[in-house]
Amino acid sequence: MTHCTTIGRAQYGRYLQWILLVGWVIAMTASRTVMASPMLTITSSEGTEAFTREQLVAMADRTIETATPWTDGQQRFLGVSAQKLLAQLDIPPRTLKVYALNDYWAHITVEDIERYNPIFAIKKNGQWMRVRDKGPIWVIYPLSENHLMDNEIIHSRMVWQANRVEVMDE
Repeated sequence: MTHCTTIGRAQYGRYLQWILLVGWVIAMTASRTVMASPMLTITSSEGTEAFTREQLVAMADRTIETATPWTDGQQRFLGVSAQKLLAQLDIPPRTLKVYALNDYWAHITVEDIERYNPIFAIKKNGQWMRVRDKGPIWVIYPLSENHLMDNEIIHSRMVWQANRVEVMDE
């Protein structure tokens, strides 16, 4: 009887190790899929370009510290500025139509791009933004720096859960 119990425990231990290994492999594969799958798609008359999280963080050129109507106190956002994104695509400043996951959209005008240079934020306070936290991409304007906390037009342009951009022909 003791021999059977020992074999059962050994088999159980190997089974548990196998389950943990499979779980680890799935978790690693899933995290790499998130890193490698496109987060932001940009369409223009020149074609379509898709950017992964890794590409966006490599291009990130601006940090904005600001309060927003939807957060408590000053927050630190890291992202790719609208100017850099257009330059990366070799497109002169144009109005951008930014869409959210739920198909909400707003225009970021050429004037806003030149005056405020909003960012496509991918990190808030050093952390990746999740969908439940207005991520994975949130258009952020420097509200505090430009005294725009009460500007509802600018607020309407701060698209959260952004996933695609259409460069408008003007």
